[in-house]
Amino acid sequence: MYMELPKGIETRHGSSKDHVLMLLSNLYGQKQAGRIWNSYLVEKLLSIGFQPSLIDECVLFRDDVIFIVYVDDGIFLGPNDQSLTNVIREISDAGLDIEDQGHPADYVGVTITEHSNGCIEFTQRILIDAIINDVNIGNAYTKPVPAKATQQLHAYKDSP
Repeated sequence: MYMELPKGIETRHGSSKDHVLMLLSNLYGQKQAGRIWNSYLVEKLLSIGFQPSLIDECVLFRDDVIFIVYVDDGIFLGPNDQSLTNVIREISDAGLDIEDQGHPADYVGVTITEHSNGCIEFTQRILIDAIINDVNIGNAYTKPVPAKATQQLHAYKDSP
């Protein structure tokens, strides 16, 4: 990555407008910072056996553990706490600074609720309410379930 010389910096070899600085490392806040961070993160996850999803590049998996990343927030899904603890330890050993914040109640605006019967509910009530208020349809008729509960959704129309 390169940057223009800051104002006031002179060079010995002509005009400062004809020269640039080559950065040795990325600066936080640069346009490329997110891409560089993501490349670094994916490289580390691949090194410990994770595979990227073919459907969504923000999803990686290894055996029965799934990792979802959004910018610099990540969430692990797994069959039990021991599997997740092992993966978190491996990621830490691979050189990533990771913090286990326990079971999430909220992840990037999605409320996560675990029910006593083992079901996990994902909702975006705050976002939905904000959209309803923005378009001024607060008095509109709504349905509690927007689609048939028996219909399975797939990435592609012709998928099984």
